[in-house]
Amino acid sequence: MAETTSHDVVCPFCGIGCDDVTLTVDGAAVTAAKGTCGRAAQLFARSGAPAPSARIAGKDVSFEEAVAEAAKRLDASRTIAYAGLGIDVDGVRAVLKLAAKTGGSVDHYASEGMFRNLASSQRKGWVATTFAEVRNRCDLFVVVGPDPSKAYHRVYERVLPATGRFVEGPRRVVFLGGAPTEDAKSQLDGLTVEIIATPEGGLVDALSQLSALVAGSVLPAASPEIKALAESLKAARYGVLAWSAASLDNDGDLVIERAVSVVDTLNVTTRAACLPLSGRDNLTGAYHATLWNIGFPLRVGFRDGVSDHDQTAYATANAVKEADLVVWTSAFRPELPPASAAAVIALSHPDTVFDTEPDVFIPVGQPGLDHQGLAFRADSVVGLPLRRHRDAGLKSVADVVTLISEARA
Repeated sequence: MAETTSHDVVCPFCGIGCDDVTLTVDGAAVTAAKGTCGRAAQLFARSGAPAPSARIAGKDVSFEEAVAEAAKRLDASRTIAYAGLGIDVDGVRAVLKLAAKTGGSVDHYASEGMFRNLASSQRKGWVATTFAEVRNRCDLFVVVGPDPSKAYHRVYERVLPATGRFVEGPRRVVFLGGAPTEDAKSQLDGLTVEIIATPEGGLVDALSQLSALVAGSVLPAASPEIKALAESLKAARYGVLAWSAASLDNDGDLVIERAVSVVDTLNVTTRAACLPLSGRDNLTGAYHATLWNIGFPLRVGFRDGVSDHDQTAYATANAVKEADLVVWTSAFRPELPPASAAAVIALSHPDTVFDTEPDVFIPVGQPGLDHQGLAFRADSVVGLPLRRHRDAGLKSVADVVTLISEARA
């Protein structure tokens, strides 16, 4: 097969949704062009070696045998945890249909940060923005807590170019309680960057002071930097407070709540918004697809044809403790299933190296490389069409799950 090069490929991994990746495919081998972020280049890369065989208890078997064994184990199980869910929207739909038939819980492995965000929005609501709004209008961008570019590698490059369509003068970026990485500094070149340090565990207090100051309170004990930031936010035409919930410490719920309070207060007299970042491996798409199909978000459970939602009981970490079978799906990267005493059916990335061999392993294709699909960007507003760029003989999770469902007794 002749070597082919594809331009403007969508990267589905971190949720930023970069759509400027160049892939070179030679047979089954794949390389990403220079300029692609290191994590994406690594996850797109393929050596060209044949995909591994399906396995039962570590023994190579045919695909059909593995499907039959998975169906048999589903029928014999009493409590099933459907976990991972690092898959495209069609894969999520297929998993939900199967879970509704067999019973069990459904959760995405990276949902913890998302539920931190949801907890605040459920309690009091918030004003959230999109990448395009930040790019076009934001003149003051406040990073709350650790630098999110550690997980969202090109976030500043994509949402904070040196100038914006409706931005007058240079943009300002303020890191509150964190500092930019070296890679982030290169992305922020040409912007005015400031760092406001906070003591360990002091981010909640700093945001509380900031909220009070933007509301007009007089706080003599507040630091000059926090006072200056409050005045800057009040004077900004479009201020944005951004954070990565998964990177926050145990007080992350309070950090988010205080940041939302700052934005709420600012919107009385000016314009401001939150940019809550989460969305690794189509987490946002899994959340939306579950809502569309079930009426509940992730962390949904099925029993006797009835569904319900419990953010604690159906969280993966808790669900696997009660399960006798874990159905693990991870197609974007070789993520490992959680340790548990349950049997494991793994529909996983072909390069996955397991700590403990699953009872059934079926290698699956990656959305946006081995088959087409749909994933959602971290700001929820854009569905990213993923295209097929090679044929390595790997089926999608949706196809495999459907075959397993049809093979059940």
